[in-house]
Amino acid sequence: MSVTSQRSARVFAMQLLYAMNITAATVAQCIDGVLKSQEITDEMKRYGMTLVDLVQEHSGELDEEISKLSIGWDLARIAKLDRLILQVAMVELLYRKDIPTKVAIQEAVQIANKYSTEESFRFINGILNQFARNRNMILNKENSEECVP
Repeated sequence: MSVTSQRSARVFAMQLLYAMNITAATVAQCIDGVLKSQEITDEMKRYGMTLVDLVQEHSGELDEEISKLSIGWDLARIAKLDRLILQVAMVELLYRKDIPTKVAIQEAVQIANKYSTEESFRFINGILNQFARNRNMILNKENSEECVP
């Protein structure tokens, strides 16, 4: 799957998770509306659903990590969309070994830059880079290349 396809799958996952989050509905109740808003292939849908399933399965531990890394910010104060972008990227970093660390972070930054607030991409970049450093996915701040939109 190309980077463009993977981005479409990531956006699909983010949008589906967001729809579920704001409506308190299930995947089955939200998926048709999300699919109507964009055209994606079956392969993109499968990858996006894998990300949705992983986020749902690990949301508690992901939120815990986000809370630890967002010093001075209560989880409830973080924009829902930013939290979901972080969760999608984190499950890719943790559970999708076929996705390079730099790619997962860069994609999250690009998605935040397009779909969230003007400052979100910086916040997301910082959190994900620290998350990856803490897990030795990237060496250290001097050796890591922070992503920009």
